[in-house]
Amino acid sequence: MGKKMLSKKIYILSDATGQSGLHILRAAIVQFEQTRLKMTMFHDIDTKASLKKALDQARTDKALIAFTFVKKEMRDFASEYCRKHEILSHDILGPLIFNLSAYLHMEPLETPSLLRKVDERYFRRIDAIEYTIGHDDGRGAERLKEADIVLVGLSRTSKTPTSFYLAQEGYKVANVPIVPGIALPEELQEIDQGKIVCLQIEPEVLQKIRKVRQKNSGLKPSYSDLRNVFEEVESVWELVRKHRTWKVVDTTNKSIEETAWEIIHLVCGEEHDEYS
Repeated sequence: MGKKMLSKKIYILSDATGQSGLHILRAAIVQFEQTRLKMTMFHDIDTKASLKKALDQARTDKALIAFTFVKKEMRDFASEYCRKHEILSHDILGPLIFNLSAYLHMEPLETPSLLRKVDERYFRRIDAIEYTIGHDDGRGAERLKEADIVLVGLSRTSKTPTSFYLAQEGYKVANVPIVPGIALPEELQEIDQGKIVCLQIEPEVLQKIRKVRQKNSGLKPSYSDLRNVFEEVESVWELVRKHRTWKVVDTTNKSIEETAWEIIHLVCGEEHDEYS
């Protein structure tokens, strides 16, 4: 006959999601064979009254208690309760926070859910990057309404690199090329026109940039012909005059970072702070 499986209970108590405690416990539990453990999560505990209620239940169930409180008073309350009632417990975050505080010579913020906010920003950036990749160079016009920012402009006005910089800041960006003789997608007229930013550049500078690209890609001479470039730039200004709610950003001799933050200020105002 095989070994009899042990059946035990672990209570995870937290003032946030409790996921950090869950991951650590799982990493430890796999080292024990023939064990059946039931883990119960109590998350978002923000008062001593709710903490005591969870501790009382754990005491009744004779459970091991693991807790991840960032507030010292909550850790101390749980530790004292477990000591008084002779309950096995483990403070997951407390010793590490104490040592970090001593090493850094700083007091901890003791603000629950900060990690949750960091994770939310991370996943928002991932979503923004995926959206921006799928909406580069005019692709995915049917989903333009989902964009936070839509860039339009001639070839080599830094639409793509600016889009990806903005995506890294958490903004979903679509960019639509302006090509002489080709109509802009109808979907562009159906979205909030205040989200549209037209990138402009001085003709002489644009010609130089295009000449470099022309050498490496074998494009037609007309691509960098100064007269054609002037005509294209003038046609864009005419387009902007027809769409007076569009924002305009001159990218001449500007870094991608400068262009991006000017766009954020124009489209989102002070809202860009939430992405920092």
